[in-house]
Amino acid sequence: MARYKVIPTKTNLIRLRRDLSFASEGYELLEQKRQILVVELMGLIDKAVDAQERVEKNMDEAYKALQKAVLFMGRQSVKNVAPAVNIETDLTITMRRVMGVNIPNVEVGLRDRAPHFSPGETSFWVDESIYQFKGLLEDLGKLAQLRISLMRLAEEVRKTMRRVNALDKIAIPDFKESIKYVEDTLEENERETFATQKLIKERLEKRKG
Repeated sequence: MARYKVIPTKTNLIRLRRDLSFASEGYELLEQKRQILVVELMGLIDKAVDAQERVEKNMDEAYKALQKAVLFMGRQSVKNVAPAVNIETDLTITMRRVMGVNIPNVEVGLRDRAPHFSPGETSFWVDESIYQFKGLLEDLGKLAQLRISLMRLAEEVRKTMRRVNALDKIAIPDFKESIKYVEDTLEENERETFATQKLIKERLEKRKG
């Protein structure tokens, strides 16, 4: 609120003080929200880094097992076995709220109807690669959950910081400046009124004398 747009009246002074109180309370609430979001965000960053490292490690192990299966059985044999793999995947996504932000919780359920094929026809590495890739699916679900949560929290932190800064750097200082201007103007008007009344009183007394 620009100071020069404020009409210096007692009514406006009361309104400005009320608005300043409201803005100050809003600033405190938003600052608390920002702090909570930042704490949540920092905790998720560590988890996301661990999840990313786990996915990369498990993906490497899964592909190594698949390569060994191809090495022992041949590419065509592994390709022929692939249709016999019968694994059903259930993806369940629920939400929890953190300071108004929807954070997903991803659960990956796997139903494995083994055996998929005759063990005598395949290498140990086929079973190992299946095992590794199933674990990788679960890890990818958790990583997706963390990444989406990070993006949503980071965006909310950005919005909250913008609002906090707008109140702290613009709105609240403008309210304080406007209040000071109105108070100073009203005080000056009161002094002028008092001086005028005193002058009138003195002249009236002189006339009576």
